[in-house]
Amino acid sequence: MSTATRLRLPRSPFFDAVRKSGLLAPDDLVAFITQNTIDDATYHNPIKLAALFVRKKLLTKFQAMHLLKGKTRGFILDHYKILSGIRQDRVGMVFLAEDLNTRRQLTLKVLPTDRTSDNTILREFVKEVRNAARVDHPNVARVLDLCYWNGTHFVVSEFVDAPTLDKILEKGPLAPDAAAQLVAQVALALREVHQRGLFHRDIKPANIALLPDGRVKLLDLGLTHMLENPWTHVTKRIKTAEYAEEIDHVAPEQAWGNEPDARSDVYGLGSTFFTLLTGRSPFPGLAAEKMAERQVKDVPDPRLLNPNVPQQLSQIVQKMGARDPQNRYPSAMELLAALQPWLPISDWLTIAASLPADKPTGPPKRLTDTMIPALKPQRSWWRKLWPW
Repeated sequence: MSTATRLRLPRSPFFDAVRKSGLLAPDDLVAFITQNTIDDATYHNPIKLAALFVRKKLLTKFQAMHLLKGKTRGFILDHYKILSGIRQDRVGMVFLAEDLNTRRQLTLKVLPTDRTSDNTILREFVKEVRNAARVDHPNVARVLDLCYWNGTHFVVSEFVDAPTLDKILEKGPLAPDAAAQLVAQVALALREVHQRGLFHRDIKPANIALLPDGRVKLLDLGLTHMLENPWTHVTKRIKTAEYAEEIDHVAPEQAWGNEPDARSDVYGLGSTFFTLLTGRSPFPGLAAEKMAERQVKDVPDPRLLNPNVPQQLSQIVQKMGARDPQNRYPSAMELLAALQPWLPISDWLTIAASLPADKPTGPPKRLTDTMIPALKPQRSWWRKLWPW
């Protein structure tokens, strides 16, 4: 019956593209034809036919759009099916994918061939990803697998279905206490990462996701070893706004190709903290301007743009964003000591036991659901993120 059905139907370029893509099994295609009444007008109209596949949830909009453009390859990588594109950054393309074995949704980052073709870079990258896969922390998105398929290297990570802070900032800066609480969570993540000898290298709002219960997830751990020196393409992309945004939070020493350390991540988080409090980056402008200015200046006082920022937080931000690494917090642990009033109580108890005797270890102050939303997930605290 299915064969007869195929023979009775005229050929369709879109249907042929679906078949070639491997997105649907032959039996699924036959079932689609037999279970849906498709008139000739729809069958011969690729857009209408694509819309029907999407309505029946057999294809995603992303898949249908690319099939309409005649692209039939690259949807299946090993046992992972590409569902949609998430973003493109300096490391590579990021996709939402489905594991065909478990039906679990995951994140795939496809790495650029110009970087993976260098065996030295690739060996170091593989080593770093394997170390990152050992990090198991509630504030870090898990690295699950490193794969090679038909000439393509890609990394499989936990899919975090939540907005990143750069998207949240489109509505304006956050309330100071809320911003501090989020930064404290990232510092907890960095403490775990640094203890394993890893450095993130690319701390920025776009790499921090905020879950509905108020927890944050640090994204892209272990993937930024593939990053080139930010200065490499600056002369070619000096007027590219997207590139300028990519290097907004890069530490001065890292921008010039020096090997990053824990203090480089502290700087990136401090620059991010400034942005959360003010709604803009510390050094706006084109790429070359940003890189030159951060070589001679510390991250500014956020109170110049937001007078509601408490002096204590302003001092923390400026120390995190010091131009000279020697003037920053030397480690995530030292930063956590300064941020302890904004730590969730369960984490504070653990951190307090690890702090040196000369560090203040009083209990967190002003504990509210704005500062510690995870304690009261049933209450809506999102509206408190912004001052209005």
